Amino acid sequence: MLATIDRLGYRPNRLAQSLATNRTRTIALVISELTNSLYPPVLLGAEAACRAAGYDLLLASAPDVEAERRTIEVLLDKRVDGLILFSSSVLDIDNEHLFRAQRAGPPVVVINRHLPDDAPLDQIRFDHFGGARQATRLLLDLGHRRIAHIAGPSGRFTGRLRRAGYEAALRAAGIEPDRRLLAEGDYSFESGRAALHALWSARPTALFVGGDVMALGALRAARDLGAGVPDDLSLVAFGNPDAVRYAVPGITTIDLPVVEAGRLAAESVLRRAADGRDPTREVRTLATNLLLRETTASFQWREEASEAAPAAGES
Repeated sequence: MLATIDRLGYRPNRLAQSLATNRTRTIALVISELTNSLYPPVLLGAEAACRAAGYDLLLASAPDVEAERRTIEVLLDKRVDGLILFSSSVLDIDNEHLFRAQRAGPPVVVINRHLPDDAPLDQIRFDHFGGARQATRLLLDLGHRRIAHIAGPSGRFTGRLRRAGYEAALRAAGIEPDRRLLAEGDYSFESGRAALHALWSARPTALFVGGDVMALGALRAARDLGAGVPDDLSLVAFGNPDAVRYAVPGITTIDLPVVEAGRLAAESVLRRAADGRDPTREVRTLATNLLLRETTASFQWREEASEAAPAAGES
């Protein structure tokens, strides 16, 4: 019988099966920034988990809330068995359409979304605060004291949490953050480049950048300024998308476990799709990992640098 089925090339009718079981064996993944190289690796983890469970994974993009609403409506019409959303970190975003989607039936899991702990969705978070603190501690341990920070936008919780981690590490070392060593970017290359130009007069010896693409811009600015990295300026970034692997010098960075987040989110959706009776919700925060490369070095004290640098806290 099996040999005959194989010889004839028979394929089961998935539509008929879904009508009989009320399942399509399909999970949808919605990503807000497909052009951001940090986001697509989530596919690797989510697809591996779905494949292992015999499910298909659909991919959609939704760059803003309105597109997200429309996309979710389409996916619900297609009767997907679950939804995963990997979102940009915009604050004060409307989430009611996500809650409605879950009430409609399929489980919803969000990655990197700003939701309260008691929101009725499973959540996968990254430890942005802890990663930023780890990055700053590395520079402190290397002997740096004038550590500048290029922060992400204040309208995104990633920018706020990474800045808070940087400031917490400085204060733990007895250093009050100096506002002249702080600049804000928008996660773009040009904003990182412009920010280091603006910070250079404050004479930093080290720099923590809250995003790897901004760090690439800062590297270009260092070259513009005639500063060697790491000889004149140590640099640590955040995120570790594939692009930074090809930078020269290799950028020391905080790695976000995006692949793991995709796997865990898919496993959560699959578990709830199989048994949706569990009313509890999980909030998981994934630890970051420091990757040492070529842009950090011990600070070599120089008298001329000490004399030129103003005291911390001066205006």
